[in-house]
Amino acid sequence: MRSMRTWIIAFAVAIATAAGGIAIPVHSAVAQAAQNAPLVVGIIDLQTILKKSKAGQSLEQALLAKSKTINAEIGKTEQGLRAKRQKLEQSRSSLAPADFQAQLSALQKEFDALRKNASTKRKELEAARNKGLQQISNSLDAVVGDIAKKRGLTLIINKSLVVMAAQEWDITAEVQKGLDAKLPKVSI
Repeated sequence: MRSMRTWIIAFAVAIATAAGGIAIPVHSAVAQAAQNAPLVVGIIDLQTILKKSKAGQSLEQALLAKSKTINAEIGKTEQGLRAKRQKLEQSRSSLAPADFQAQLSALQKEFDALRKNASTKRKELEAARNKGLQQISNSLDAVVGDIAKKRGLTLIINKSLVVMAAQEWDITAEVQKGLDAKLPKVSI
């Protein structure tokens, strides 16, 4: 069992190193302290925390509501423009070709403005998502830091990078509980 634990630790360190998770100390005193520190590993499932935490669920609900509002607004405008286009097509025979082309061109400009507006709204939604994720990340960093200090953890790895680990290394539930207490709602 001890050799399995050693293998898991070595594998986790190799993965973390390959993923850029370990920085090379610049100062020799820091390197010496890091070399003397025992390796105490914590595993965290960030996807689970984002899905199950109050903050993650709050962000998801806020983004969904904002997305529905945007889609309804764009859909209503698009439907109005399609109705205008259909009406224009029906009156095509009674209009002079130059008038029809002018009205069609004006309608096309409205469609272009709608596309541009939709693109802007999507970018705003993505910015809101990033803002919410940043709030979660900031709180998560503090919570994980507190737990690492309390447990004496020297290495914390995202569960997605780990093939196999001891269950007692998993700090996901503890982190989620701490995040729920620290950030119950995300504002976008």
